Amino acid sequence: MSASLRALAMSAVLALVFALAACGDDVAPPPPAKVTIEALSPTVAAPSAIPTGGKPAAPAASPTPAEESPTAPAPAETPAAGPTSTPPPAATAAPSAPSTGRWIEVDVTSYIVRLMDGESVVREIAPVGVGVQVDTGAYLSTQTGLFHVNSKNEALVYDAPYDTYISHWVGFDPARDNGFHSFLKDATGAVVDASTGRVSNGCIRTGDADAVFAFAEIGMPVWVHA
Repeated sequence: MSASLRALAMSAVLALVFALAACGDDVAPPPPAKVTIEALSPTVAAPSAIPTGGKPAAPAASPTPAEESPTAPAPAETPAAGPTSTPPPAATAAPSAPSTGRWIEVDVTSYIVRLMDGESVVREIAPVGVGVQVDTGAYLSTQTGLFHVNSKNEALVYDAPYDTYISHWVGFDPARDNGFHSFLKDATGAVVDASTGRVSNGCIRTGDADAVFAFAEIGMPVWVHA
């Protein structure tokens, strides 16, 4: 073999040795690809339902019926099937106050509530708030007459018409959802509106609603007068 071929073969051997050395265990593997794990967004809990009470907003007015075609005859009325329901009466006429038993008096002219036992005054609460309307017959009116306690709820509840809270509800006029309750409060129970006189949407507001609540019993007469 010539010297040149011998040198070329030696070079090939050396190149192979270096290549094998480069593939050995001493060569560090490439770093693994980084994987980014995003933190999960916290779940937002739905707000808890707010207990509501008191008197709802005035019912929406009935929609005006569409005008009939002038060329089409009006259809004959068909009697409704089954018995029809009638709203409860506003109140029972009361020419005079109850004279026996325990009852509650509301004077819408002097803005006074009296807790009565027969003809004796157990407690007088004044001034109170009554409806801006009195005896108009509207849903937002404080009607005079003889009523009876039909519901009680001591809890602090949301009063939607005024976006406030009230407590110590004592209902007595179901036709208009009127009742006694506290002055208007915030969510913590602090009074935010202690207005009296002709201020409400029919209910009787008082700063001593707890006393009215403790005195009242389901079925107790409530005499409202001017």
